[in-house]
Amino acid sequence: MPDNAVRAEDYAGPFDSEWTLDRLSRAALARLCREYMVVSMYHDRALMPHIAISAGQEATIRQADSEWMGASPIYTERNKRNLGIVGDGVGEAFKGFQFDVGAPHHFLDFHFEVIDHDLGYFWLPFCGAHHYLRELTSNDPQLVTNMCHHMEDRTFDATLGVTNPKLRAIPVHRPPKPDEFTGDHCRWEVRVVEDEPGPRAGEPSLAVVRQSAAATFTFELGESREPGGMEDYAGPMRPDFRLEDLSHALLVRQAKEFALDVHLLMRAAYLSVDENFGPELLDEIAPQHRAAIAPVLVARLREALGIEGDDMAAIGKVLQVDPFLVDDYVDYSVEVHDVASGSISFGECTGIGDDACRSPLDWIDGFIHMAQSVNPRCVATRTSDRSWDLRIDPEAEPVKPHWLAEMCGGGGLRHFDLTERRVELGRRVS
Repeated sequence: MPDNAVRAEDYAGPFDSEWTLDRLSRAALARLCREYMVVSMYHDRALMPHIAISAGQEATIRQADSEWMGASPIYTERNKRNLGIVGDGVGEAFKGFQFDVGAPHHFLDFHFEVIDHDLGYFWLPFCGAHHYLRELTSNDPQLVTNMCHHMEDRTFDATLGVTNPKLRAIPVHRPPKPDEFTGDHCRWEVRVVEDEPGPRAGEPSLAVVRQSAAATFTFELGESREPGGMEDYAGPMRPDFRLEDLSHALLVRQAKEFALDVHLLMRAAYLSVDENFGPELLDEIAPQHRAAIAPVLVARLREALGIEGDDMAAIGKVLQVDPFLVDDYVDYSVEVHDVASGSISFGECTGIGDDACRSPLDWIDGFIHMAQSVNPRCVATRTSDRSWDLRIDPEAEPVKPHWLAEMCGGGGLRHFDLTERRVELGRRVS
């Protein structure tokens, strides 16, 4: 495609084996970025039930602390570096929150107010995670407390500590709330606490995940192929920031970054399972993890990118935008031979063999769950160490969705609106 070609709003039309993210417009890339951010929600929904079944509900608190504290400091550092965010004040910390995959835009509707360098507030008029948990548990106060207290107190401070080790998140109010509550789900004060000696105790998983090549992998910044947008985020913190505000080149890189951020989260999660509950449990649940996520992920990606049909061309397109196969970090190619056959192959790359701790790529054939979410009669036949033939077999028994698949899309997430909707943000009285 010529550099001056009009960027596409979707991936409708024929399959292109040379297709890349920079074919998309700024608006389409921003939407795709939000779809990649919300994968963090599918991740926990597909993993935590296994932990609860195996080790009890209280074990999910330890799991959440370990995975988020083992990943968010790394990807927060990465995002701040990529975007030119410098400084150690509340505003810079809030910028980091705006690029945190654990706070997917719209689904976790963060609002911010910076008072000065040392003080600010954030609040959530809507929190999809809280909404879902209330629905799933009939608003069980203990389970809501587990998430909104025990899983937030340490993880918020771990992320804030990247900007300033003396920053603390202090709850103003938060759930549990009565069934009929209205108003903000929670509200937090963030301030520099001068008498704090420094960062709170971290998680051992962080040091291990830092040793992975994923933690230091660099995405090159390409050339913007559509005008407009911010070239960095070095200026003042923008409470009404949306991904559409970024330049085309930054959005291409950010889509890859968000995919890698989720990958880092999954690495930290798998490390926690491995060390706290045993490698046998991880071997059992890791393939199921991808299988449970795939149906809602594929359905949303197809809608976001206009990918229609259930033939091999549709499967090929979905595999080209699979966030588990992080662009550049993973070298792979997809070919479509005809309506019912194709192939996928992996080359030498950083992502395969990045063995500081186990990752989703240790189960590299997990791509089949994405393919079967397009067509449940798709089968994969391994032809070499890193290559598979793909075929839609009309005689094959259709693969049924994993038993956790419906849960991954529950609480309205399957159809949640992630299109752009900028709101007017008035000053909130503290």
